[in-house]
Amino acid sequence: MKKMLFLFALAACNQPTTGWPDPKPVKPVYIPTAEDSARTNGPFMRIHPMGKYPELIHDNLARQPQFKIEEWLSAPVPLADFGRALKPGQEMEMVAFGGGLTAGVMNGGITRESQQSNYTNLVAHQMGIKNFAMPLFDKEHFNGTGYYVYRDTESGYPNWDRVTNNTISLVPGSTPTMPRYEGKISNFGLFEGSTEWYVPGWGCEYCDLPTLLASRFKGHSPAELPYNFIIVEEFFDRWMMGIQRTRQIGGFDYSFNGSIMDSGAITDYSINYHLRGKKGVIFTIPRYQDLPYMNWYSMKEFQNAYITFDRNGVADGVIDFLKPFSLIPTAKLHTLCERFKGGAFSANFDDIEVLDYGETYESDPELFYNKKIREYAEKRDLAVVDLFDLYQRIHKGGYKTDDGILIDGTAHGNFFSSDGIYPTPFGHAVIANEVIKAVNKHYDAKIPLIDLAGFVKAN
Repeated sequence: MKKMLFLFALAACNQPTTGWPDPKPVKPVYIPTAEDSARTNGPFMRIHPMGKYPELIHDNLARQPQFKIEEWLSAPVPLADFGRALKPGQEMEMVAFGGGLTAGVMNGGITRESQQSNYTNLVAHQMGIKNFAMPLFDKEHFNGTGYYVYRDTESGYPNWDRVTNNTISLVPGSTPTMPRYEGKISNFGLFEGSTEWYVPGWGCEYCDLPTLLASRFKGHSPAELPYNFIIVEEFFDRWMMGIQRTRQIGGFDYSFNGSIMDSGAITDYSINYHLRGKKGVIFTIPRYQDLPYMNWYSMKEFQNAYITFDRNGVADGVIDFLKPFSLIPTAKLHTLCERFKGGAFSANFDDIEVLDYGETYESDPELFYNKKIREYAEKRDLAVVDLFDLYQRIHKGGYKTDDGILIDGTAHGNFFSSDGIYPTPFGHAVIANEVIKAVNKHYDAKIPLIDLAGFVKAN
């Protein structure tokens, strides 16, 4: 009897009660899409220099492709003569490396249309190359990473709307990736990328965004292509990263001349690795002061201005307005400019938001790097595309194309897109012609220039 009572009591103690906690559900892993990125703080927001400031990004828009670029690209062109750029009997096989300019960044994003309008694709068209393959987004996801457009504001200072329809989705995983591109690739441009990304064994642990973008090219190696002509444009993004992220700019910083001041020459292993005696073109670096991005908030609009900044986090530095300086665009600068508009401007900034005279001097690409690029090009028999000279002419105003089109380099002009850094389709066409001119001159070639007036009319 006692044994039966004990078993009954034991069974009663083991009965579940309403006080027991329920099992905790496992949280699903959130994989951001390009649409999320365009709407909030997703993986592609950094492509636009102001994408991290939600107060400056307003409505979400749906947009269809704006240009008839595919129709223009299908038009025949006169037969090109490549001069000494090719050996007798060779067929042109061109490959391109670079940053956002070469990747087709436009309006703070990469789209199928911006890829097709990219200067490398336009150059290939003028050369009559049938085998130059851009890694285009598919037709369903034609808006790629999403992009931004200017919105009208009473103050005149920039705000943006976001285009979020028909964007790509990311592939789930411990590290999200982009859908892999199938097919041949001739353009290996990456936002914040360079030739280094395609050297075996090279890696970049903290380069989250270019790593994500490069995941689309997984399994592709430029070394597998029998290319004989190379485009190298890879220094510009390094400069832009430097002015936006480096607190104390100095001549020995990697972004600003550091890799050449030790050696006295362009010795980047990755460029030499891919070049290997081939013909091609290399670009000089334009001054960032010539970009609309650095001119959205001009101190000339105020009656007077007094600006201090936390120099190295220790003491206040004071801006000398008689010498060149720059202010990095931020939401804080935007708010202050709206507050003081028409009156006197007075503010204190963090060191990273101000480039004083010394930093302006030491971050000037013409100080060391452009000279060394030209010397490297001469030594390696490369044509030079002088973006420094082109952007400077455009910034000064009054510069016209060979067929008489006035190039407007201001914020809402025809050369730069709404990110204030990368060109419009017309801007890419202008740069494509500069590439062709450089190749024609250096290699005694005869490649037809783009009819820019016809390009504008057709698109």
